[in-house]
Amino acid sequence: MCPGLSKSSRPSQDELIMVGIRSNTYLMQNFVRKEHRIVADDDYTTEQNMQSCRNEANIYYILGEHPRVAKCLSMGPDKDYVDLEYYPNGNLKRYVDSNRAQITEADLKRWAHQMIESVAYIHSKGIIHSDIRLDQWLLDDAFNARICDFNASGFDAQPDLGLEMRRPGGLESSSHFLPRDPDTDNTVQTDLFALGSSLYELVAGRRPYEELSDESIELLFEKKTFPDTETLLFGHIISDCWKQKFHSAEEILGSTGSEVARRAV
Repeated sequence: MCPGLSKSSRPSQDELIMVGIRSNTYLMQNFVRKEHRIVADDDYTTEQNMQSCRNEANIYYILGEHPRVAKCLSMGPDKDYVDLEYYPNGNLKRYVDSNRAQITEADLKRWAHQMIESVAYIHSKGIIHSDIRLDQWLLDDAFNARICDFNASGFDAQPDLGLEMRRPGGLESSSHFLPRDPDTDNTVQTDLFALGSSLYELVAGRRPYEELSDESIELLFEKKTFPDTETLLFGHIISDCWKQKFHSAEEILGSTGSEVARRAV
């Protein structure tokens, strides 16, 4: 489980490796730190960024330690940063894109199963990710997938932990977006739709309708016109995610997911 609040400050040596909308990510001596992004002369945005960081810290606290989730090592006294285990293999999208020729079918089967398993786990804890895509999984030292990046996620009330319900605040990219009013909350179904697009990314090597504009993708999805998955590994799972035939990630694991488990190594 993610340890309690840390009193440590940032080590003297660090490297800024990512600037996000809400947070900055630093590679430290042997771990990664995500902290809220301070916007000069904009106290409101800075405070919103702080709230997102606290939200992510709370979610790692809810999730605890799990083999399908990035490992939280500690968090700031005010939850203004989280320290995560460093995974030098990077995220799944970047690794697959860079090493496609060396990746085996067994690798794809294993990662597909782990992706589904991770979503099932966070949903079992009452968490909606709200921004699922292939680069939201990191590869650990054993090349197993761990889901990450929860600063825009939402969660059910956690009375045992003293946490009130938090509405999800993320929005998927057009290729992962279940057609809906964008002002409505993300749900299990929106996560499952995005999971289908992420599995497509994994096995097809590109995003759904990658060559089209956002507007064109949205129109096609609204008409329930999806890319052909007939010849793809796990094509039926991807298609059924898009068509909202699953009610939960557990259902994927328990029915069609059993095929993934049998084939995974």
